[in-house]
Amino acid sequence: MNRNYIATIEGNETVLAKYVEAVFAGTCRATKAYPNPYRLPGYRDCLDSPLIAYYLQQQPFVLAEATEFVEKLRKIDSKGFNGIHYPIDKWLEATVRDPFFTNTGDKWNVQYVLNPGVDLTNINPDYLKFMCYVAVCHLKFGPSYASVTANRYFDMVTALGSDEVAKLKKFGSGTLPLEVTDYKDASVSCVANDAFATIKIAVKQEGPESYRLALGFLNKLLQTDFPRSYTIEFSAHKKHWLPIKGLPKKGVNALFGNAVRYEILYPLLVEYANLAMKPHEWYNNLSAEDCAMPSTFAVFALGLVSDTYFSLITKYMRTVDEEHQSIQEKFTLAFVARFGINKTTLPVFMHCLLSTQSHKHYKLFAEQFGTRENLALLLACKHNFVPYLPEESQEPIDPEFLDDDVDTEQQSLIAYLWEDVLNAIFGSPTLTPKLLKAASEELRPLYTELF
Repeated sequence: MNRNYIATIEGNETVLAKYVEAVFAGTCRATKAYPNPYRLPGYRDCLDSPLIAYYLQQQPFVLAEATEFVEKLRKIDSKGFNGIHYPIDKWLEATVRDPFFTNTGDKWNVQYVLNPGVDLTNINPDYLKFMCYVAVCHLKFGPSYASVTANRYFDMVTALGSDEVAKLKKFGSGTLPLEVTDYKDASVSCVANDAFATIKIAVKQEGPESYRLALGFLNKLLQTDFPRSYTIEFSAHKKHWLPIKGLPKKGVNALFGNAVRYEILYPLLVEYANLAMKPHEWYNNLSAEDCAMPSTFAVFALGLVSDTYFSLITKYMRTVDEEHQSIQEKFTLAFVARFGINKTTLPVFMHCLLSTQSHKHYKLFAEQFGTRENLALLLACKHNFVPYLPEESQEPIDPEFLDDDVDTEQQSLIAYLWEDVLNAIFGSPTLTPKLLKAASEELRPLYTELF
């Protein structure tokens, strides 16, 4: 691996200045090999940290130029903003946080408090505007937990006497066109704030046209760089909750519960679901136990309509973060109650079961497998289980290079997940002997093979 790249500022100032020029001119590129340094013909490759640190230490600090530099660099970097935020955050900590704030908590409960007697006239207001800009970048481009950093920055800016956060709350970042963030007429009001990742939709006149406008607004918004984790606040004269027991009765539930009543809107609901479906992103105003990936309620709404949307359900279940989300368990029960188990629904049902760790058992599941036909379908699933594995575990391996450890690892995963499937359908393994004893002579061999 080539390690001949610039990693420090000292002694490299002249070349770093050339890289800064290249960033603004768009003439440098990120290399494909880790650690993905930038490349400028005729010069050594350069890591992001020294380049960003070198640029930000230049004086005077010019806000418009600094934001342009970050915007251009995030488009160059192989990981976008997530590849460059660390040195930017370190500069903000050294420039704004550390001189003016003290952490009165600990590493598990960080609480920055403004130092007593701080002279607020000593802070450059452009530093605070830049801090707000970086906070919005964290919300737009970072993972959902980046909101912690963003909100901490907003709190610091406000504590330092700036009204910049108040302006952001009122107007957003200002980088998105007004026609994208604001729509109002006699039937509907839609307002989005990208700085705080909020979407407010109010339907004033019930009917398909109102929801067509609302969904069109959402879909257009999600085709911009609006944050992928966000809050939807919804109000209407009537709220039709999705027919799924246990779903949180929040506005986002009612929005899609209302919209799905109009078949003409189904294409817009599918479009929203596909635009919003991003792993490790969330609706921000749901409780931790009800956390849900954006698209959840649209998928659930369509998923109970007809088999037309079974592929959408499968896509969702394979995308969802199975380690941190379990709200889909409620959908699985509603799905089985609506469609039952048969040759068409079984694959969808399996993906539902495997979309969360140790899916909850429901009595209805076991009842569906009380026939020879359905037990045979489940057995066939057991013998062809690879399509249900996580996608990274399905990659074909050339037999010539097959590693025994890889094969053993896949078999162990299959055994582990199959046990999860059986537990979700039939309940605790301690009940298996009782189940086998109660089974008819016709079904007992099938049950035995399943277990």
